[in-house]
Amino acid sequence: MIASSDFLATLKCHDFTFGSGVPCSYFARLIDALANQQEISYIPATREDEAVGIASGVAFGGKRAFVIMQNSGFATIGDALTSLAQLYKLPMLLIVSWRGLEPDRDFPEHSIMGNITEETLDAYQVPYWILSEEEWQDVMKESLSKMNETSRPVALLVKQGVL
Repeated sequence: MIASSDFLATLKCHDFTFGSGVPCSYFARLIDALANQQEISYIPATREDEAVGIASGVAFGGKRAFVIMQNSGFATIGDALTSLAQLYKLPMLLIVSWRGLEPDRDFPEHSIMGNITEETLDAYQVPYWILSEEEWQDVMKESLSKMNETSRPVALLVKQGVL
């Protein structure tokens, strides 16, 4: 498992100062770590599209923001993503839990979205990477490089137990 403190330190090194999101058990440790530090402001959201709106406002202000969400929540951000973040070329990092895979496939509410997460990201033209414990720092560098290059949102898919 990637230590939350290491992950947050990497975000800080890449000048992320804000985050927003909707809680997910996959990110409980990360959200707890955010609450116990001062360098990154975290604003909880009630919906994923609201979190994208918050991150968009941060990006309009010239700062860097990330958004935490479940993959099922990714399905709700279409309008905020396409007519705000992508249209206005607002860079942000989407950290998306990839639910509906083993071992949580037995939750029917996650199964369908688990199967179509990658296709949904492709349809919305969001470049994505799968975060792994072994190569997470390289994946972070590559994804953030793409975010900087395109000035658009990119996503990290996170399986259970990785972060």
